[in-house]
Amino acid sequence: MWQKVNPVGMRVGTMKSWPSEWYAKTKRMGSDFFIEDIQIRNFIDKAFPRAGISKVIVRKTQKEGEIILFASKVWALMGKNGEKIKSVEQQLKDKFHKDFKINVKEVRVPELSARIMAEYIANQIEWRMPYRKVVKQTLSKIMEKWADWAKIQIGWRLNGADIARSEHFIEWRVSLQTFRSDIDYYYLQAMTKYWVLWIKVRIQKGTQYTAKKKSKKDMMSLVTN
Repeated sequence: MWQKVNPVGMRVGTMKSWPSEWYAKTKRMGSDFFIEDIQIRNFIDKAFPRAGISKVIVRKTQKEGEIILFASKVWALMGKNGEKIKSVEQQLKDKFHKDFKINVKEVRVPELSARIMAEYIANQIEWRMPYRKVVKQTLSKIMEKWADWAKIQIGWRLNGADIARSEHFIEWRVSLQTFRSDIDYYYLQAMTKYWVLWIKVRIQKGTQYTAKKKSKKDMMSLVTN
């Protein structure tokens, strides 16, 4: 079943926290907030293209919002004296007409982030490095940080071939999963000279036996009159 669904999405709300935290009083407000979330994330991806961001958390109300970026290269996002972050905050304010505050937190082990590893593979392939060599080096880096297992899939017109195909690389044994498995997953496209390749990275970091859930009081604190 893990090949058919997003392993992160199926665990949100049970073993993983929600990437967007807000409370809507009406259905119309909920739909507006949902569309705004997508626009904010697309804006962040364009403002910080492949900047080593592992996760983006959006917290907001009708009047203000907070964006938390978990990144491996904090200095690249902050800029000199935080000027880059201030510029992006002003652009968010001009586009969405509300004040946003961006906080950047460091990812201590970037090798266990599926998004960071997928961006690394895509960058190497776009620089015309052999994809097999890049994927095997990435798998070795992941397993050096004590991951349970890792699986990387890459496909479409590999090496500029006329016929599309896909290959998958597995390090260690991919066991049967439960909802307690802490699995990180990310999908990315590499824009090569010949074609567009898709990359899927799955990393199991261990097993969780308790879930951190937001209380109703915490969620209600997000509402402003």
